[in-house]
Amino acid sequence: MPDINSIAQSVLGFTLRPAQQEPAAAVAGGRDTLAVLPTGSGKSAIYQVAGLARGGTTVVVSPLLALQRDQLRSLTARQIKARMVNSALHRAERTEALTAIRDGEADFVLLGPEQLANAETVAAISDGVRPITLVAVDEAHLISQWGHDFRPDYLRLADVVDGLGRPPVLALTATAAPPVQADITRRLRMSDPKVVVAGFDRPNLSLAVRLTRQDVPEAQALEDRTVEVMLAQQTPALVYALTHAHCEELADRLCLDAYKVAAYHAGVPSAERARIQDAFFAGELDVVVATSAFGMGIDKPDIRTVVHAGVPGSLDEYYQEIGRGGRDGQPAAVVLIHDARAVRIPRLLASRARTPVGTVTAVVDHLERAHGRVELGGLAKAAGVSRTAVQRVVEELIELHFLTPDGHDGVVIGTPVPATAADSVLASGDRRQTILSSQIDAARHYAETVQCRRAELLAYFGEHYPAPCGHCDNDAAAPSPARTWTPTGGEGVRVEHKLWGPGVLLTRDEHELTVLFDSVGYRHLTPAVLTNGLLAMV
Repeated sequence: MPDINSIAQSVLGFTLRPAQQEPAAAVAGGRDTLAVLPTGSGKSAIYQVAGLARGGTTVVVSPLLALQRDQLRSLTARQIKARMVNSALHRAERTEALTAIRDGEADFVLLGPEQLANAETVAAISDGVRPITLVAVDEAHLISQWGHDFRPDYLRLADVVDGLGRPPVLALTATAAPPVQADITRRLRMSDPKVVVAGFDRPNLSLAVRLTRQDVPEAQALEDRTVEVMLAQQTPALVYALTHAHCEELADRLCLDAYKVAAYHAGVPSAERARIQDAFFAGELDVVVATSAFGMGIDKPDIRTVVHAGVPGSLDEYYQEIGRGGRDGQPAAVVLIHDARAVRIPRLLASRARTPVGTVTAVVDHLERAHGRVELGGLAKAAGVSRTAVQRVVEELIELHFLTPDGHDGVVIGTPVPATAADSVLASGDRRQTILSSQIDAARHYAETVQCRRAELLAYFGEHYPAPCGHCDNDAAAPSPARTWTPTGGEGVRVEHKLWGPGVLLTRDEHELTVLFDSVGYRHLTPAVLTNGLLAMV
């Protein structure tokens, strides 16, 4: 196998950094690998170098059309053969790309995740002249139901990889707390994976929270404080809002203050979203006010300010979005506008993720009467529910060992699916709702803490930071006292709670413990639980 550093230098024209070398070398050597690296750390270079080292064809799954286009341009400019297949292609473009893949005229195939459910695309990849020697999964946190933006299309990944002869898998993400890391490796069915986690700290980002006035209506309070913060900060800037309507309202308010601003959310037509993104990159807009639809893959290096108008659904989501600031290494301001009344919005959005009882019952009822192989599309039609809903229920049934995936577009029923399977799926959904609620509570805890914000944020990701950082609002107002870290046998030690059962101790000092429980998610506890018998090391 060629040396990865030689490939990086001679073919791509740059030298790999240590955080890139370790995962690239592991997967180039044939080992399944998960790389959790900060935004701006060059994750694309890892699969490019590893793919060239392994030869054959590398399949890259990415949900970002803009990033796919950028990667296609970058690879072809270096005389590397690459093809892109996604839902935005015209019929003629798609036909040409699939033909080239079958004929072995592609070193890299860049796929949208929806293509994993397209039989024609999967056939072109699996039946091509050249073998698939690597599968790279970008934004891999999207496969995890612990992640902040779970996408059912990603659930097909493990089956597709199996159908390709099980080449090594490289999963890449910039935000993955410990449970997300474990869920990624499990759902991709990684074998003895190498897990590389770089430090989460972004020292050039200053962290602050501003509270709203409680004597005015919630929406007005958020808008007033957001505008006030923006007037005190530099542009270019990103402002994140919790709803489409709030995006539009904030954009209108900022326009009144002479900002060149646009609202970006899923309700904006795709052509207009592309225009807004291009204008922002070109420096024609001062501010983009967006929902979480705008963020991943946004590689504008000079964003000086990131403001959140309301607490997001999780610190995973928050970290992903603040990572857009200061990617050039220069200082950037990160400000969270907190109004306790607005926390109801992420709670409402989380509740909508629950699969309805009627949907679960309809799917299980049809599976009870089925035998042998069941095709998912036919199951959706028979049960009268969406294919996405069927995928969610079927995935839970696979997790519970009631079904076996067939590696294509269906499942195999070995023994009859019992009627009690519906209750098991619903119980699993209840557990997920509890965990989502804990993630919202963790985000609110960050917004309301009086301790060093950097230490609090990094604790969520299982990383100890010796406060104070001296670069957050709490430390500026009254520097947090140096916090003594108490050794516990290593971060990530297993614990057992009398009520909540097993969990992982993420961080611990003389003031607080952060524990991730298997049953109820994140909890912040006082050290007293270690002396009163509620919590024990195992």
